Amino acid sequence: MTQTQRPLTSDRPALEWAGQLYELRDVDGDKIGDVIEANPDYLVVESDGGFLGLGEHRRYYVPMTAIQWHPDGYYIASVDKDDVESMAWGQPPSGSTWADSEWRSRLRTDYPDYDADRSDATRLIRWEEDLQATKTNQQVGEVVVRKDVVEETRTIDVPVRREEVHVERRPVSGTAPAETAFTDQDTTVRVPVMEEQVQVRKVAVPVEEIEVTKTPVDETRTVQDTIRREEFQVEDTTPASGKS
Repeated sequence: MTQTQRPLTSDRPALEWAGQLYELRDVDGDKIGDVIEANPDYLVVESDGGFLGLGEHRRYYVPMTAIQWHPDGYYIASVDKDDVESMAWGQPPSGSTWADSEWRSRLRTDYPDYDADRSDATRLIRWEEDLQATKTNQQVGEVVVRKDVVEETRTIDVPVRREEVHVERRPVSGTAPAETAFTDQDTTVRVPVMEEQVQVRKVAVPVEEIEVTKTPVDETRTVQDTIRREEFQVEDTTPASGKS
């Protein structure tokens, strides 16, 4: 509801200015009560007395900031029905200028065509729906980062050293002493031959890292819906002589 809808109220029943009763429901769609008055700053809502209407009929002054209009034709509050009693809505909002006794004089200033003191006037309020957009966070996807172990065969070249044995025969000159002949029989000469062997071990080394961040991106999204509005159709069937 907006002020342009001119919901005139305070001591006038909703049936008089709206032609019907509107319900106030909670966030789950459960009925809180009927709207019996409406001000630009708050709605006056009366509960139905609970089960079979046998309970206490409570009156709540619900700020417009806690209310939204539902396209199905009722108001919806931003709280659960069970939490209404804790919202301090038992009195008109203290900050509302429509909660004091000066509302009639303000109506004359803001709406010159409205005379709150006239008892012979028949008034009909014209309503129209407006669009109110709310935003909710919803998950639309996810990014999954995982590590998989992949096995592969890697070949490396390792330089190694080994020893080779070369046996060379050459004649001996006649200068060797004769007394050494046949003295080294059964003598074995052992020459160790060395070679480097390659041993492979695996070590884990860090080679790369990944960092995942989220950046909010602002954009404008266009939404649309069908709204209704009331239009006045005035039909005067009185004779022309009787018109003033």
